[in-house]
Amino acid sequence: MTTPLWRNPKLYGLLGLILVAGPTLFFFFAGMPGTQVSETEYAGGNRTTVTATVWIEAYNPFPLVFVIGAAVAAWGCYRGTRMAWAGSLFVLAFSILAMFSIGLLIFPGAVLFLIGAAFRTINKNI
Repeated sequence: MTTPLWRNPKLYGLLGLILVAGPTLFFFFAGMPGTQVSETEYAGGNRTTVTATVWIEAYNPFPLVFVIGAAVAAWGCYRGTRMAWAGSLFVLAFSILAMFSIGLLIFPGAVLFLIGAAFRTINKNI
């Protein structure tokens, strides 16, 4: 018996992995744009304020937690129900905790992981 595509947990696991790991790895390698303000004093006593755009938090290892959780959830949607629930709830909890930085971008992927875990629970024979 074949499962329709919209009820296949592997599809939701793959889409969730793309939606979570994509922005997370981008921010891991590139960082987040921020501003840096520095004040310079010249020999004549004049002060100049310089504002520049810099990339902060590049190579911060914290976003890799999302990638690891997404990998566990995607593998769980492919293989096991407990791994799917553990990974999807982990990614959902951390996306809510980091809602004001990167969590808003990865929240849709966390919801897809939850849907995949639910279909994995319903369809035990896949």
